Order: sequence, then structure tokens, then C-alpha cells
Amino acid sequence: MSETKNTGGEPRNARGSGRGSGPRTGPRTGPRTGRGVKIALAISLALNLAIVGLIGGAVLGRGGLDNQNGSPALRSLGLGPFVMALSHGDRVELRDRIAGRSAPLREERRAIGRSLRVVQEALLADPFDRATAEAAFESSRGRVLSLQEAGHTALLDQIETMTTAERVELAEQLTRAMGRLGRRR
Repeated sequence: MSETKNTGGEPRNARGSGRGSGPRTGPRTGPRTGRGVKIALAISLALNLAIVGLIGGAVLGRGGLDNQNGSPALRSLGLGPFVMALSHGDRVELRDRIAGRSAPLREERRAIGRSLRVVQEALLADPFDRATAEAAFESSRGRVLSLQEAGHTALLDQIETMTTAERVELAEQLTRAMGRLGRRR
């Protein structure tokens, strides 16, 4: 590269790319990317990464595309670690067993939601309405126990159809599932 001296006596190349060297003296090699374009590209990249993260989180949060950790409906029946431990086929059969009772179970879950709204209203009351909150918790507790009983009955019915080898495999998978749950806490 040919060197020339600027008025300050410091060397710079003939194309004028030195910092603080004044105006360019050589031809431009391409269009200059404006600051606004760079900012827009950075924002676009950030939004794309956010969207990918949301989709990935939704898929992984459900346990994968085939919902390997089971549906929230199964987990709400008190079957959390068992749902994780069951094979895909057993989860499908368990869901089918429960599907026949889905309307009453859905109503139980809705009633729990109504109880929580009553507790919320009691929290907002001035003074705090302990008796109302206590009654709502009692109602909710009874419904949760009812859901768990239905889930446990369906699970026991499913386990009863398994061979000894399948039950051993379930026990091993349950150990792994409980280990995974323990690491999350």
C-alpha cells in the first residue's frame, strides 16, 4: 500500500481508511451500511431468536413434540412421575381409560378453579375473610383428592394389565423420573 503523510505527520494509506485521517482520497469499494440498517438487522435477529426460543420452550416444556411427559390432565390426577415413567403406549391407554370419565373430571378441575377465585376474593377483602378462604380451600382439597383417586384408580387398572417385565421396566423408569424431578428442585 502506498503511504502518504497527512498534515499531522502520521502515515495513512492512500485510500484514507485511517481513523481520524480526514476525507477519503480513494474510490469507495461498496455502499456504506447505515447505522439504522445495522440496528434494524440486530432487532430482527433478536426477534427471530425470541420466536425460536418461545417455540422451543413450548415444545420442550411439554416434554417434546409427542408430549412424552404426558398431558396436564394426567398430571392433574396426581400421576406426575408415573406419567413420565410410562411408555408412550401405556400413556395412550391410560388417557383412553380416563377419557370415559373426562366430563366429571373436567368439572372437578373447573370447581377447583372456582375455589381459587373465591380465595382470591377473600384475599382482596378488607378485612381479610378467613372463613371464606378456609371454606374454599376445604372444597378445593376435597376435589383434588377426588381427582387423585380417579387418577390412581386408572393407573392401577393400567398396571394390572402389564406383564412382570413391563412392571419392572416401569419401576426402573419411575426411578429415573424421580431422579430427574429431584434434580429440578
